[in-house]
Amino acid sequence: MGLRRLCGRALTLTAAPEMILRHRSRRRLAVLGYHRIIPTPANGYPLNDMVISAAPEEFARELKYLKANFDVISIPQLLHGFENPAELPDRPAVITFDDGYIDNYTCAFPLLRDAGLAGCFFVCTALVGTRRMLWQEQWVVCLKHSRSKRIDSPFGPDDPPYLLDSEGFADARARFRRNALRLPWARVPEMLERLRESTGVNPEEFITEPLFMNWDALRGMAAAGMDIGGHTRNHPALARVEGQALSDEITGCYDDLVRQLGKPPLAFAYPFGSPDVMSDAADEVIERAGFKACFSFVHGYSPRRPGARSRLPRIHAVNGDDHRAWRLRLATAPDPL
Repeated sequence: MGLRRLCGRALTLTAAPEMILRHRSRRRLAVLGYHRIIPTPANGYPLNDMVISAAPEEFARELKYLKANFDVISIPQLLHGFENPAELPDRPAVITFDDGYIDNYTCAFPLLRDAGLAGCFFVCTALVGTRRMLWQEQWVVCLKHSRSKRIDSPFGPDDPPYLLDSEGFADARARFRRNALRLPWARVPEMLERLRESTGVNPEEFITEPLFMNWDALRGMAAAGMDIGGHTRNHPALARVEGQALSDEITGCYDDLVRQLGKPPLAFAYPFGSPDVMSDAADEVIERAGFKACFSFVHGYSPRRPGARSRLPRIHAVNGDDHRAWRLRLATAPDPL
């Protein structure tokens, strides 16, 4: 274990993380980014374990900690604070979820309600109420369950084969993700079809229960004070989407939410949210559609200045962090860009 990691672990045995937070949170905005809240799966979990943010008991403990150390606010309160900086709470924090998985409704929502806290749920509107699998979940499932431990690349001959044995899987998965996020959105269906053929896997066979919340669930959450935001229709890497398809994904998502929930959504979150999948063109469509704030998934604190409403960073929740590690993650997250 490196010296830096040893020092970090030592800090978690003290009240140092809370002392750091008291200093940093009065000058920055903490936006927490979650995906799924489900019990820690056993070995052999068939789907994408990387989108599991916390087990229910961990999330409940994190909510208690956030309530004790921050002023958790809603998206409308955040936007009001951007317009009126003097009225922003001393230590503002926002809790967000991406994608719209059903456990956001069955697990995260009750825990938020019990804690008396608001959250914002960014949903992919074409997936609401369906058993469809996100395209990035499909490629993970194919790689995890491939009948062959060596497959040719679906990205073309210049990309080496993928080794999917226990030693090579992590590197193969990371390289596949990089290549997939560079692929033009129009070519994604062809890539997935080639991957299904080379792996001999049909990802849909691994769906044993509904994956995404339905509109009734979202309406109930909105009525209970939760914010429902946009996350496109189909979760593409928006920098790889062109022309009318870009408007269909962003403006179409906005219109879906208005039609189903009866009021305009205020916030949007970029799918994937790293710098390479965001674009000026998408920023313009997001603003033109009517969204008032936009979040990235760049790890770190967000600025509190009034003009900061685009590509706001978020602090990642990571499954497997014990509570001490989670406290340190909050205290040491990077400063705003």
